[in-house]
Amino acid sequence: MGIKGLAKLLSDEAPDCIREEELKSLHGRKIAIDASMAIYQFLIAVRSGGPNHAATMLTNADGETTSHIQGMFNRTIRFLTEGIKPAYVFDGKPPQIKSGELQKRREKREKAQAELKKASEEGNVEEQDKHSKRLVRAGHKENEDCKELLRLMGVPVILAPCEAEAQAAALCVEGQVYATGTEDMDALTFKTPVLVRKMTFANASKATVQTMKYAKALEGLGLNHDQFVDLCILLGCDYCDSIKGVGPKTALKLIREHGNIETILEKGLNTSGKKKYEVPANWTPNKKKEDATDDEDNDDSEDNTPIPAYVEARKFFNHHEVLKGNEVELKWKAPQSEELKKFLVDTHCFNPERVQASIEKLEKAHKQNGKPQSRMDSFFTVKVNPVSAAKRKKKIETEKASKKKKTTGGRKKK
Repeated sequence: MGIKGLAKLLSDEAPDCIREEELKSLHGRKIAIDASMAIYQFLIAVRSGGPNHAATMLTNADGETTSHIQGMFNRTIRFLTEGIKPAYVFDGKPPQIKSGELQKRREKREKAQAELKKASEEGNVEEQDKHSKRLVRAGHKENEDCKELLRLMGVPVILAPCEAEAQAAALCVEGQVYATGTEDMDALTFKTPVLVRKMTFANASKATVQTMKYAKALEGLGLNHDQFVDLCILLGCDYCDSIKGVGPKTALKLIREHGNIETILEKGLNTSGKKKYEVPANWTPNKKKEDATDDEDNDDSEDNTPIPAYVEARKFFNHHEVLKGNEVELKWKAPQSEELKKFLVDTHCFNPERVQASIEKLEKAHKQNGKPQSRMDSFFTVKVNPVSAAKRKKKIETEKASKKKKTTGGRKKK
């Protein structure tokens, strides 16, 4: 889910942080891509079935799904052909704090399964397709297939200890990559300097992506990082429930007025006496425990009061588990063409001619990307026009003189 409603809120309140750009504008950039999100999108997008039939996953001769392999293979070649260097980050173990969200997802899948069965019995093709998409998930096999594919293609594979978008954001913060590529907005909550969305949707006819800048987002919202994290928790994240009745605009207003969730709970809700908002039961504040959350050595065995859920979520956003820069190797290698061909043709029954043509594109892209080449913007530096600078200085001095004149009432000092 990421952060509910954050993209729309930024579009309304901090539009300068968002840009629509051509995919080719990322030429020469290293991008850490959330692999699970990409695989899920390929499973949804790469499907067979005509307008009068429910769409299904592409499969090989053994009935194994291959949609994710085809999507990952073709799109990664597209990135490399555009001069982009993708590195795919895979999720590690899910954090315990996310167990509630995972349970909700399981319940939704069970409901979708029941609805799919009903639609199939009724012959409702549109409903079948809708509910089958809701049942799609990138499981262990799909992840392992893509890891092997990418390694054979010579593309870096990073195994995160926990959340992939958090690991990608950490690589971006450390300067190892330019941006985090994912649809999950919580990459911004994890402080990625640049977020790139729609990468795996960009096609030949309309190859555009959406970039979001973290610093400009904070500037446009008028918040610091701690306030931004609390805003994201209020909007709704994967790590705790949110306050029912508080929408995006209200959440931003409350954070701007009160600064943090503690003050909002104390002074900002239900001030009229009418119970308009419903605060989750596990949000009950406990001051002693809140003060101890950032001190890992503080162990107060006498107070067993649970730490409020929003405090746990806040702590996770600020202190998530990731690999450090020296633990991650980012190297784009030459593809293992023969092994790659066997993997795609012999194991997964891909068309030999198409695979050969794609491998030739891959080899060509690797050779081109291996040559030292700078981005166009590296050839330009910003220079201050001396005439414009002089005009600005004169304008500032004139304004100062005008203000001084108003304060003295236009009289000369004796």
